[in-house]
Amino acid sequence: MTDTDRAWAWTALLLGIHQSEEVALSIAAWLSDVGTTGIGWFDEHIRTNPLAGTNPAARAGVVAGQGVALWVVYRLTRDSRTLTRWVTSALVLSWAAAFCMHLGMSARTRSFMPGTATSIIPGIPGAIWVLRRIRELTA
Repeated sequence: MTDTDRAWAWTALLLGIHQSEEVALSIAAWLSDVGTTGIGWFDEHIRTNPLAGTNPAARAGVVAGQGVALWVVYRLTRDSRTLTRWVTSALVLSWAAAFCMHLGMSARTRSFMPGTATSIIPGIPGAIWVLRRIRELTA
């Protein structure tokens, strides 16, 4: 396994752990329970997003599609340390922003939004750790 393969493996693991919670728990069902996030456009996004929906097969399908896309991007970038660093860092930072959103929505609604558990552990600390590993492995 090369260093770029390791950077991709850590990235995929961090993203996969969080996405497994998204498959297991419906954000749309959570929204029905809490009523509203207080942000109309965000409520509408949740209601129309198949990853957030109530159908677990649809959620799993979206995550499987994300996995395929991740694999394709990995195959396209794995031979370049620079591309691996940029792309994996961008993915981890994007997921870190999503972790913050889950935490913020949980605080805002005084509830536990699905995705919050894996936003805490490994979540933000894991993202910091993976970003450091990416930098070390692709330097």
